[in-house]
Amino acid sequence: MTAATVFLPDIQKPMFGRQLVIASHNLVEHPLFSDEALIDLLDRIPRQNLYALSMGNDPTRSEENVLAVHDGVSGADLLRAVRNGRLWLNVTRINLADARYRTLIDQLYSQLAEQVSGFDPRKTQGTLLISSPHALVYYHADGPASVLWHIRGQKRIWVYPALDEQFMSREHLEDLFAGARHEYLPYNRTFDEGAVTYDLQPGQWAAWPQNAPHRITNLDSVNVSLSTEHFTRETVRRARVYSANRYFRVRWHLRGLSTAETTPTALAKFFAHRVAMTMGLDRQERERRVPRLRVDPDAPGGVIPLREGSVPAPSPA
Repeated sequence: MTAATVFLPDIQKPMFGRQLVIASHNLVEHPLFSDEALIDLLDRIPRQNLYALSMGNDPTRSEENVLAVHDGVSGADLLRAVRNGRLWLNVTRINLADARYRTLIDQLYSQLAEQVSGFDPRKTQGTLLISSPHALVYYHADGPASVLWHIRGQKRIWVYPALDEQFMSREHLEDLFAGARHEYLPYNRTFDEGAVTYDLQPGQWAAWPQNAPHRITNLDSVNVSLSTEHFTRETVRRARVYSANRYFRVRWHLRGLSTAETTPTALAKFFAHRVAMTMGLDRQERERRVPRLRVDPDAPGGVIPLREGSVPAPSPA
């Protein structure tokens, strides 16, 4: 199999994880991202790991992002629906579904670790993103740190300052880490004045600071990207601090707790929160989406409304 290669200029190496970084890779012609390979993966991936999402045209209206069921739809028809419609497919946990993707992700991170001083990912995982021309991802933030490896098409990305309450409240980030809410955030077009914008091309990869809010709009072609998440000692420490702060805020009404990640107080909060979870005092019911559409490659937009009575169980996606 073709070996993955990551190119990161020396001038950008100190910026990784701290600022928006745009560099290059050699995955454009990789056989794992051909149409045949994509169809094969779509046919084999456990369907609970595949999410199809339709969306509107207004980036301020994230409620128009609607989950679509896809049971019985072949991989070829899913890809056809993406080409002809307005869909975003999230193919999650591909590193568990196929050892070749696990090997590829390991290669990418091995090279990143060699090039970025002090970068030591303890765990990595990947999601394949296949999306329609002009599809968009609403303003949101992710809990884990991530890298977007872009392979096909063009997409415009907006990246906003991380850990700035003008763009995302502390409570939203606490809820996100605790799994109490989905990743979408309140968005105002004036936020764009503080964003860094870039048109990502095939063969480029982008990384931004952990928890930096961002949004994406595809340009005029089908897009294929590999999104990977990595967990380091530092990223896990942050997750623990914000999750603990949420517990103390919700359970004990303590607000404004420190977000320092390396202090003795942070360690004490983590252990207290872990004890609370062991005792069942911090059970979270994750926000769930109810699908309202069904994928149909022959329909305008690639979806049709679900018939009454045919709605399956809600999805945590």
